[in-house]
Amino acid sequence: MKTRTIPVSALAMAVAWILCVMPAAGTAAESLLTVAQDGSGQFNGVNEKPIQAAIDAARRQGGGEIVIEAGEYLIRSGLRIAGATNMTIRGKPGAILRLPPMPNALMIEAAAIGASALSVDNVAGFTNGMRLHFCAPGKTNRFTGKPDPYFIARLARVESDRLVLAEPLAFAAPAKTRLYPEAEPNIFHVTKSSAGIVIEGLTLEGGRRASDPKISGHVVRCGVLAEGGYRYESGLIGLPVRGLVVRRCIIRQCFGRGVAMYAVADGVVEDCVIEDTVDEAIDLDHFATGCRATGNRVARCRVGVELNDANDCLVRSNRFEACDAGINLWRWCRQPELNVRNRILDNQFLDTSRSAVAIQTGTASNIVSGNRIRGCGGIGVFLGGSHQTLASNTVCAARGVSIAVAGSDNAITDNHCKMATGAGKRESVAIRITGDRNRVTGNVVQPPPGVAVQAVLDRGKENQVSAP
Repeated sequence: MKTRTIPVSALAMAVAWILCVMPAAGTAAESLLTVAQDGSGQFNGVNEKPIQAAIDAARRQGGGEIVIEAGEYLIRSGLRIAGATNMTIRGKPGAILRLPPMPNALMIEAAAIGASALSVDNVAGFTNGMRLHFCAPGKTNRFTGKPDPYFIARLARVESDRLVLAEPLAFAAPAKTRLYPEAEPNIFHVTKSSAGIVIEGLTLEGGRRASDPKISGHVVRCGVLAEGGYRYESGLIGLPVRGLVVRRCIIRQCFGRGVAMYAVADGVVEDCVIEDTVDEAIDLDHFATGCRATGNRVARCRVGVELNDANDCLVRSNRFEACDAGINLWRWCRQPELNVRNRILDNQFLDTSRSAVAIQTGTASNIVSGNRIRGCGGIGVFLGGSHQTLASNTVCAARGVSIAVAGSDNAITDNHCKMATGAGKRESVAIRITGDRNRVTGNVVQPPPGVAVQAVLDRGKENQVSAP
């Protein structure tokens, strides 16, 4: 048998190719990271430190899976995921991530510009050097031209019944102004063009107690906050966060949002339970595109799902119980082609205290179809904007009109309006139209027994209306 001689250079290339395609020794073990409280994990502890260490290790190795074993983990400084890819953070049953209670106080007396100390009803939890968030008008915002609804001042020291400031107040604060620390954490904060992050199977507790007031945290004290790079004036200024998935989580008692996605592409919130958030349960915000909220149960939140300057998003098969408002789609930024092509499909709304669905002015080409509304303290569906489709929805027992159409050039077809019965004031009109050139056809109006109602009140121009 002849022996073939292989050149050294060719042999080296072949070996290099094999090494590239074969997994390195230990790769599988390194891609799975565990966090525990009993010493059995690669990272161990009862607070955020072992979880953050696991996140940092997964980011360095280019991704992987982090499993958090059962136990309650106190999250004091928040968990940061910055510039990471292909990472799954999965909770075992009983894994709870909890923020501590949030310090807050009311001012007992008004404080004028130049004041150096504050008389407050509570000093517990405040610390020297802390930056304080005042819920009172501050500087004029260059984007809105109006005063911001807050301002910041730094705390020098805490005394038994007052807070002494490091510098005199730049803005006045009336009596009963609410104060809380500015630098409050979120449980998860995802930033810097992270992609392919999955958070699933965890219970996220926002730290709000039954005795706490309803302080609107906005972008602090959220369960999950994701932020790509953007500016109000210019839109995206860098890569968005991509493919963030929050799945099968329980999120509750947040001062801010349950899940908030700013400048996120293809984000997903699915099969979660979100309860008792002061702000929105799910927020698809500035320049969010292609995001989905599906199969979630939302209870007792200020807004179930908010879409603000969001495009091509899907909100489907969610159940909203006893929220102030169900779904709100509205415009803040001024760029063209915002708030378009979103789909709100097959959701259920039970006992909202305000409108169940509100599609505001400055929106276009959205579809609202197959939704069921039962019990509503305001308008069942408010439809502003243009070229929208409102079809095959059922509105039962809205205290206001079942459907209000303020926009123009919309199609309102095949909806079923069951009007409210019982004691109290009831709306005598089912569908009210104030916009122009709308097509209102095939709708069914079911009045209360023995009560005369007007099915459609048309106050617009050039509307095509067929009587129910």
